[in-house]
Amino acid sequence: MDRYGQDCRLPDEAPTAETVQARIDDLLATQEPLLKSVGSVRDLVRWRDEVVRQERECHYAVCTLCSLAELLVDGEESRRLAVHAGFTAWESLLAAGITRARDSGGLSPDADPGRLAKGLMAALQGGLLLARTTRDVRRLETALDMALGYVQAHMLTG
Repeated sequence: MDRYGQDCRLPDEAPTAETVQARIDDLLATQEPLLKSVGSVRDLVRWRDEVVRQERECHYAVCTLCSLAELLVDGEESRRLAVHAGFTAWESLLAAGITRARDSGGLSPDADPGRLAKGLMAALQGGLLLARTTRDVRRLETALDMALGYVQAHMLTG
């Protein structure tokens, strides 16, 4: 097995399309139940806590797309499109949770779930990259906390 979780004749050769899709499927299977239960900002904080816990315990399912995306940016177009579709699906799960939080009255009606989800995804991916590079999960925590702070700025008080 190489670092992509595939049997290869050559170590660390580019992942196959099948490996890419399997990693995406694994990641979404991990994230979907967490994000489908999001209906409030408090639930988003719980999701953040779980992502950080998984990273702290080195459960690489959280970062599958993070590591694949960098390798596939200049690679075969079909693999790049598969990773893009995976990011889009993950971001859609975040946006749906934020929409539920807004629709339940927890966020201002002018809160844009798509934009907030993009910010959370950018913080997640950047935080994962920094956490992995520095071996300091606090980088991920800080990035997600700052993005969640922006979401919380849209909370209704009352």
